Amino acid sequence: MGPIKPRRAGVAEREITPDGPVDLAHEMKPVRSSGVGSRLWARAAVLGGGKQTLAVVSLDLYGLQSACADQLTAAICAAAGTTPESVMVFCSRTRNSPVTAPIVGHEAVDGEYVAQIAGTVAEAVREAVAGMREASIGYGRAILPHLVYNHRLVTRNYKSVTAWLGVPASEVIEPEGPIDPELGVLVIREAGGGPMCVMWTMGADNRFLDGGTVSADLPGWVQAGLDERAGAHVPALYIPGCGGNVSFIHGREQTADAVADSVMAVQLETPCDSAVVLRCAAEKVVLPTRDTSQFWSEPDIELKLVDARDLFARELEILRQENAPAVPAQVKVFRIGDLALVGLPGVPFCEFSLQIKDASPFPATMVGANQGRDIGYILTRKAFAYEGYEAWPSRSARIGPGAGEFLTGQVDALLRSLTERYLIRASSDSTAARDS
Repeated sequence: MGPIKPRRAGVAEREITPDGPVDLAHEMKPVRSSGVGSRLWARAAVLGGGKQTLAVVSLDLYGLQSACADQLTAAICAAAGTTPESVMVFCSRTRNSPVTAPIVGHEAVDGEYVAQIAGTVAEAVREAVAGMREASIGYGRAILPHLVYNHRLVTRNYKSVTAWLGVPASEVIEPEGPIDPELGVLVIREAGGGPMCVMWTMGADNRFLDGGTVSADLPGWVQAGLDERAGAHVPALYIPGCGGNVSFIHGREQTADAVADSVMAVQLETPCDSAVVLRCAAEKVVLPTRDTSQFWSEPDIELKLVDARDLFARELEILRQENAPAVPAQVKVFRIGDLALVGLPGVPFCEFSLQIKDASPFPATMVGANQGRDIGYILTRKAFAYEGYEAWPSRSARIGPGAGEFLTGQVDALLRSLTERYLIRASSDSTAARDS
């Protein structure tokens, strides 16, 4: 392999705010929007310069159904002139966006709004490709344990209660699991050294409710904070981390200020290189679904959130009607120099991010979630045993025990394949990769 060519990058944005009132993606309690608190955006970053072109898209949306995710990926491939394994699409899981994926309390997604997305995203990618210019890339991080906590609390009966359900402090023994306090920041700089864009991630749920208005929530507030600090607009692509069991401790303003401060500080201190290796790999997987033969969670629901009993009974009936023995998904990995960017489906618990990073052969590993199809919560085996909200079967919690552990194994194999000097593409159903 000859010398690595200088890298090129392009960035673009398109607004995807709905034109009028929509049902917001609030779990269990449908809410009709009463205005716009902050605009929703699709942001695209395209990296290239050699044989390999990588595209990362972030959407201020709750999630994507399978057909929509496939349609978006195809549109991005056409716009960027690349292949599906070279594309990652992340959704921010904002609850103040339209219903674009199955949610407890909503019978169907907003099909009219979803139909508008693919063309708009493709426009952003085409603009990013057209604007590609010489760039350098780097990765930095900050450790912020004071911003997050594991919101699944083990009580004296050795069961778990999600903190927002409410539980007396005297009943709590300890958090069920750990946190991943790392804030990761991928920096793309212009040839002159100024920031072209950043991508940031942290393993905590983007659960903020903004008074019934359409809002991008945390990524929107962080974007505004970064623009204010930089004195200019620098697109910030939000890569949601594995926050299925982790929440931010503080409210909207304090969290956004702290994250924006940290992203800016990391960006300023991160060295970048214009000659980094770009590679990608992907693996199709089939994940087991939950046992829906009986309403196993009924006693736990009646104990912890009795008003939701009928909602989850309805979810169980929908799952039985679907009768899906397994859920197809895909895991993707990008190599960007010494950084590995991992794209996981659904909303995994943070334990899986920690395991992936710990086993990774790369100096730095950034683990993103809700990439591609939204398959809902992915729990640890321990969490299934401790029950609680995230373990109650629904369309947004249909994945069964062992799936997360299986995914981490698949990711480990993909990461190790990208450390090879040369990569061979076997077939569309197996690991797919390209040398830069």
